[in-house]
This record gives sequence, structure tokens and C-alpha cells, in this order.
Amino acid sequence: MIVSEDLAHLSRVRQSTLDALRTHLGAVTDIALIDAPNQRNIGDSLIWAGEIAYFERLGLTIRYISDLWSYDAEALRRAMPNGVVLMHGGGNFGDLWPGHQILRERVARELTDYKVIQLPQSIYFGAESRAEEANAAIGGHPDFHVLVRDSLSMQRAAAQLPDVAVSFCPDMALGWDAPATTRATGDRVVVIARADKEATSNLVSVAEGWLPGARVEVTDWVELMGGSRAWSFYRSASKLNHLYTRGQRRLPLLPVVLPNRLARTVISSINSVNIAAAVKLYETASVVVTDRLHAHVLASLMGIPNVVLDNNYKKVSQIMHDYSGAFSTASLVSGLDEARTQVAAAVA
Repeated sequence: MIVSEDLAHLSRVRQSTLDALRTHLGAVTDIALIDAPNQRNIGDSLIWAGEIAYFERLGLTIRYISDLWSYDAEALRRAMPNGVVLMHGGGNFGDLWPGHQILRERVARELTDYKVIQLPQSIYFGAESRAEEANAAIGGHPDFHVLVRDSLSMQRAAAQLPDVAVSFCPDMALGWDAPATTRATGDRVVVIARADKEATSNLVSVAEGWLPGARVEVTDWVELMGGSRAWSFYRSASKLNHLYTRGQRRLPLLPVVLPNRLARTVISSINSVNIAAAVKLYETASVVVTDRLHAHVLASLMGIPNVVLDNNYKKVSQIMHDYSGAFSTASLVSGLDEARTQVAAAVA
């Protein structure tokens, strides 16, 4: 369970987020949400849950929703003639995960008649040419504002996106309320280790015998959700929505509002299943070790000690330096040897 000093810090972070959202939304209450997560990445699901929590606190109504594959500008206009377009936050602003960036720039070109707010993101472009293209596309929109969740990304934006309006806002996963749990005691260590293009810590190499005398369980978000029947069911349902969206593009007079409400229900269900699986995994963990940002965030929100290593472009360490590392349960380390020492102390 999260302790009082951490609750006070969390309250300050949430107030900062609400202030930033109010500044950019003004009196608007109707919103569209684009690029909603529909995948096995539980980190994106936590961001989604935090976004929904903030929307409810602000009295916002989602009139249109789409994931990476179902966005349609004309359907959005029919569902929400007036309002603000929001884009899901995360760590995909740049050229590392190109699908999301392509969609972002498409929205900037197609929805020039709407105010667009990019919810908090980390920024990383490996190629200057792609940064220039993004700057031209997004900077060319008359009212597109990017919220950035860490100070290093603010520096990158200043250098690479000079024509884009940018301001700071904390990661929105911190708006989600974790279920109350009792801190576990014992020797169960949960390791969430990424093995994708952001991995740099080599945490994925950790085996069961990494910490003698402890029960070490190594997994990742994709592996955790790989056998979920509920996830597979809702994912299949979302594909029906993708087919319907393609039909709308050919037959623009097809209904929009009710199918979009059903799409929101399906997306919400996918993310709820993801989060429930992660919470269940964590419930009896005495410590979490990870190189994933939101594996650290989830542990901190649940009051579980967590030992954290960085990713390849330093989004994890920078966000921890800026605010999430202030949780009393969180420890940022520089390598596996230091991580093992910290974990041994936490288990003891």
C-alpha cells in the first residue's frame, strides 16, 4: 500500500497534470481520442486508464475514439462537429515506433479545422530528416500543441521541433488509482524485462538463479498477455471495428455514433484486462525489477519496492529524475550488479 508521503507527492503530480490540461482545453468538454491503445503493452493501458481518470475529473465527454488502425477524419467530424482532438500519450513520438508518428502527422494534415493536443509524450528522433518532416507537418497545423512528459524531451523538442508548440505535463498513467493491497513479504521477485528495440539494460538475460535464495520470475508485458482468452476475444472484436471503419470510408453514410461507442467499450475492455493481469502478477511480489517505465510506475502506485534500469534513449531515467523517482519505493540503478544488490536488500 502506498504510504502518506508518496500520496502527497502523487497529489502534487496530479494537480500539475490537471492544471496543464485545463490550460489547453479551456472550456471545451467534447473530445475525440485518437491512437487509443489496442495491444498487449500494459504500459499503454495504464496511460489510457490515467487519461480516462483525468477526463472524468475534468468533466470531459469522449465523442469519438480510434486506435492506430481505425482513425477516419470524416467519421470524427460526424461524431464530433465541435470539440478538441486529443492524441494518446506515451513514448512513441519520433521515429523509433513509426506507425504512431505517421498517424500523428496524418492527423496534423487532415484536421486543421480542429484544435489538436498531443497528450504527454517522450520525444526521440534518431534521424534528423524525420524530425524535420515532423516539424513541418505538425508545425504547419494552425493549433496543434504537444505536451511533453520529461525535461530531456523538452530539450529535444526545442532543438528538433522549433515550429511546434510544446509544454511540460507529467505522464498521465499517474492519474490512475491502483487497488488497495497489502505489501507482500517474502522472497518473490518479479522481473519485467523488455526485449525490443528500446532494450539496453540486458535485464532480459536474468534467470531464476540470479538472486540465490529468492524466487525470481522473469516475464514481459507481451508474454504476460499472450495466453489471455479474454484479451484475444476483445482483440477479435476490435478487428470487426476495423472492418466497419473501412466500410465507412467507402460508404460515408453508415452510422457513426453507436459503432464508435461499441469501439470504446472494446478498447476499454482490452486495457482493463491488461491492467488486471499486471496487478495480479504484482500482488504477491516483494520487489519488482524492470527496465520498463510503467512497470516502475505500477509498482510505485501499488507501494511495491521497485528497482529500475534505463531504456535506450533515457526516457525512464529522465522521468524518474523529474518526478516518478521521488516515490519512496523507487530506486534507479545503472546496471545489473547494482540492481542485484538493491533487490537483495529489498528482499531482506
